Amino acid sequence: MLGLIVTGVLGGLIIYFINMYVKRSQSYWKEKGVPFLPPGSILFGNMSDVVLRKASMGENLIKIYRELDGQKFGGYFQFQTPVLMIRDPELINYFLIKDFGHFHDRNMPTSEDFDLMGSSLASLTGQRWRSLRYKMTPTFTSGKLKRMFSQIVSCSDAIIDHVSTLPRGEAVEVRDLMFKFTINVIGSVAFGLQIDSHKAVDGRNKVFIDMSKRFFKPSMIQFLKFFLRMSYPRLMEALGMRMNDPEMNEFFSTLVADIIRLRQAEEKDAKSSNKKRDDFLQLMMDIRKSSKNKDEAAPKSNVKEEQMEAEDHALLDQFKHVPNDGKQAYDIEMTDEIMTSQAFIFIAGGSETTAAVLQFALFEMAHKPEALAKVHQEIDEFTAGGQFTYEAVRDMKYLENVLNETLRLHPPGFILARFCTESYKIPGTDIVLEKGSQINVPVIGIHLDPKYFPQPEEFIPERFDKEMPKGVFFPFGGGPRICIAMRLAMLQMKIFLARLLMRYSVTLSDKTTVPLKLMSDSIVQHVKGGVWLHFEPRKV
Repeated sequence: MLGLIVTGVLGGLIIYFINMYVKRSQSYWKEKGVPFLPPGSILFGNMSDVVLRKASMGENLIKIYRELDGQKFGGYFQFQTPVLMIRDPELINYFLIKDFGHFHDRNMPTSEDFDLMGSSLASLTGQRWRSLRYKMTPTFTSGKLKRMFSQIVSCSDAIIDHVSTLPRGEAVEVRDLMFKFTINVIGSVAFGLQIDSHKAVDGRNKVFIDMSKRFFKPSMIQFLKFFLRMSYPRLMEALGMRMNDPEMNEFFSTLVADIIRLRQAEEKDAKSSNKKRDDFLQLMMDIRKSSKNKDEAAPKSNVKEEQMEAEDHALLDQFKHVPNDGKQAYDIEMTDEIMTSQAFIFIAGGSETTAAVLQFALFEMAHKPEALAKVHQEIDEFTAGGQFTYEAVRDMKYLENVLNETLRLHPPGFILARFCTESYKIPGTDIVLEKGSQINVPVIGIHLDPKYFPQPEEFIPERFDKEMPKGVFFPFGGGPRICIAMRLAMLQMKIFLARLLMRYSVTLSDKTTVPLKLMSDSIVQHVKGGVWLHFEPRKV
């Protein structure tokens, strides 16, 4: 009897404290005097439609953004976590750039060895992020990208040759085709592997493809894990819930370790005859090797070995907004674990996301033939002499406009999340955010706001003929935590589309449902029913 009474009292206390916690969380913005949306659900806050699969994450964020219309910022609830949505471009510039020192973390700190993402640039926080980012930024200079050019062209041509073997007149589901291209590129430029995903693969290559797909495979469980990692990372650790499963972790850890050992053995056995590799893993190995000598460790000296272009200066200039506590870049050791984590995030951030953008770009051009005609004309002009060069691709301005407009309408990342690392007073107000507060920049909401983009639902590449104002366009993030590989991503997409559209035109199949609808249980954008196109050989 006494046991039942104790159990009842404990149960009542648990319910009481949970109720108090929920009420305190939901009164958070009201007490601060911040305009906010009341939570639609006790458990899910303003995320009910996403959890119940009534809307995709992007659709839900657009709804929240529009319900806060007229406000420079406003609060909402991501489950029980109060989140501040920043809607004003000028304020966004403060949060992402000018006052970056208060918001340099994308997530709450977690154990680096918890999962494959733990030691990645996407997950690291504080000084360790700064040190690693500073070390790795020079690996994406123009000189490095130029040396990867022929590898990307080769991967593009392999997929385009594969298209020529498909039955004439049949519609092709392009997402899978684009993934084959991006995973081939990653295998080559990241690991120095020839994956050949467009062929009947087996062995390690097949496992590489399967493991790479698994992380972003549409799944409500994986989708909820994504939100938990963003809002309650320590709870995930306590529960042992990882974004990647143990098999995935074991495969990529072993793969990277094996490649490193093989290359180290090659160096010792035949140093003079070894061909210099230019893949991402080799660049990290070179950083580790040079870091053993502190006199050679400064990243800037690595960059000066090459002729720097304007984009390189802009990339390195981002660090003027990064707080520096006096520690040197070589304070973080480039271990096998850190290299594995960067290699994995290269796959996670560059396979499905890039494939999605290419899919949407082809859809938009097929849906708007006049844009496709302009791309064809530009490609023909730049390749008239039969030359296909890095400089020619770089200078294809209209093709770049097409990709930027695609990224505006279909951004790979719907939001940019930042965490307050020390108390911060919002400019122009008396409102103070405490350390640990989460702020979000609603990328998809701003991209579709007619205030910044007239006729926002229309595909108009010409709008990028003019420079975009600050704080309204975030194709790869913003501020010093912008995607480190953004130029590589743009280069590979431009190369592939240029090579493909030199030989083909694309038209929509009636198997594609227009307007497109997105799956609600996917971290990245997957179209319901897929995007189906016809590839028609051009007569040039």
